[in-house]
Amino acid sequence: MKSKKKVLLIARAVSEEARGKAGGFASRVQNSIGESVEIEHCEISELFFELSAYAINIYHSQKKFDLRDFDLVVIRHIGKMANEAQAIVQYCEYFGIRYTDEYLNRLMLDNKISTQFLLWFNGIKNWPHTFYGNIDEMIRRFPEFGGKAIMKDNEGSKGRSNFLVESVAEISDIQKQYPDKRFVLQEFIPNSGDLRVLVFNSKPVLVIERKGVDGSHLNNTSQGGVAQVVPIESVSPEVIDVCVKAASIARLQVAGVDVMFDSTNNKSYLLEVNNAPQVSSGAFQDEKVRKYSEMLLEMVGIDVG
Repeated sequence: MKSKKKVLLIARAVSEEARGKAGGFASRVQNSIGESVEIEHCEISELFFELSAYAINIYHSQKKFDLRDFDLVVIRHIGKMANEAQAIVQYCEYFGIRYTDEYLNRLMLDNKISTQFLLWFNGIKNWPHTFYGNIDEMIRRFPEFGGKAIMKDNEGSKGRSNFLVESVAEISDIQKQYPDKRFVLQEFIPNSGDLRVLVFNSKPVLVIERKGVDGSHLNNTSQGGVAQVVPIESVSPEVIDVCVKAASIARLQVAGVDVMFDSTNNKSYLLEVNNAPQVSSGAFQDEKVRKYSEMLLEMVGIDVG
């Protein structure tokens, strides 16, 4: 017997009234389409996003389905959830799931989770284990991180709204304190600092080593971390190549790629790909401005020697 086709309708429905209308619409479509197709529906914020070096998933924790269970995913409207929609359509593209509307795959990436999804689907998979979405599901799965994780604003920068959490109570308290923010929960990588690799016009031009002070988990200089410029040659070519590839995939001519090394095994992880890497501010402004100026000269065809 031929199995039913399955269609998922995704909408942005914040209020109970809007959710009721979305459910009613799905029921009407089901009645109209008949029994040959099964119609499911959900609110876009109900979906949970997971990514690690080995796996990637978008699923509904209560209805117990993954987007891969469907033949067609229809994103009806997204409201302010463009980041989630971006990740969803990338997921559909990668796994060969038909979706609408295709314009959603042209949205500009300017957040952590959709950038991670884009790079993962293009072969850059060395990310810390990451959760994004429903806070209750984050809390349920927090023990997988061994009792310690990083909780940070999906659209944050410069180390702002970035917390080291060691209990589910802390996760809940932070979400209550910042109810309008959407947080990423990421495994904590033991480290002695990180690297900011500046990639200008597909070239690695500067590497800045950053270290937190006074026991802080934040290495950002904007959060009090200390920094020094290190020779590009001191960083493994494989790591530099990944940074250049990441900037290229994200279509960034000016990028700051953050890399961290696990102090227990020296394994490298990408943390973020920044499209505004503080060229005109922060530490080592003279060096950054010089490299930026050289990039501009090269882009207009002037040899910098």
